[in-house]
Amino acid sequence: MIEELRRFIRHPSSVPIQVKLGEQHQQRSLKDVSKGGLCFCSAEPIAVGTLVEINILACKPAFTAKGIISWCKPEGNQYLVGVNFQSKAMTYALRMVEQICYIEDYRKRISANTGRQLTSDEAALEWIQKYAADFPILNE
Repeated sequence: MIEELRRFIRHPSSVPIQVKLGEQHQQRSLKDVSKGGLCFCSAEPIAVGTLVEINILACKPAFTAKGIISWCKPEGNQYLVGVNFQSKAMTYALRMVEQICYIEDYRKRISANTGRQLTSDEAALEWIQKYAADFPILNE
């Protein structure tokens, strides 16, 4: 089950995020979430060491955090950009974001596969019953 979950969520749907670079706000797609950071897709490269603010409005309440670009590499006609967050509190918050991504992807998958429309709350309840016990634990 964990292997299926990890394989499934490595690309947790195209959850939209807002990336703030200085005064510029850019809409991007979240690629994945990991211990202490996240990865998003960008049309242009972003220099390592750049300070950014990440907003994930799909979360209720919205997730907002400041981080630093830790890596940037080309993939096809775009770039994958890694953001690192330093605090343990942020790591915990990112785990919540990761679960929200799983739940949102589950909701979309159910709709596509069965035509059944779930609210976010209904999807969360179903996902928790089916998968929460197997949700991978981060090693500190």
